[in-house]
Amino acid sequence: MDVAGLSPERRARSSAPHRTAGTPDRRGRRPATKPDAVPITKPVTQPHTVPDTADQQQADYFMRLLTGRRGLIDQRLDGYRQKIAKAEAKGDADAVAGLRRLTRIAEQDRQAVDGLIDKLRRRFARRA
Repeated sequence: MDVAGLSPERRARSSAPHRTAGTPDRRGRRPATKPDAVPITKPVTQPHTVPDTADQQQADYFMRLLTGRRGLIDQRLDGYRQKIAKAEAKGDADAVAGLRRLTRIAEQDRQAVDGLIDKLRRRFARRA
C-alpha cells in the first residue's frame, strides 16, 4: 500500500533528492543559522502594567469621543429649542409637536451618552 508516496518498507529512500551540506542552494537563500545570543541590558517591565496603560489610553480616547458627541447633542437640543420657540410664535402646532418629539429623542441620546461617560469614569478613575 502506497499512501502519500510512502513505501511500506522502512529503509526505502524517498524520491526527493538529498543535498549535502556543501551543495549550494540554488534558490538564492542562505541556509538557516541561529543568531548569536544578545545580552539584555534593559530592565524588563512588568507585563501587568502594559494592559493597564493601553486600557487607560482607550478609556481616554472614548471619553474624548463621548464628550464630543455629548457636545453635538447639546447643540442639536439648543437648535430644537430655538425652532420650537419660533414655531410656537407662528402658531404652527404640527411643527412644535414634531420638534418636541425630536427633542425627546435627543434627550434620550444625551442620557445614554451620559451613562456611558459615567461608567467610564467609574471604571477608569485616574490614579494619583
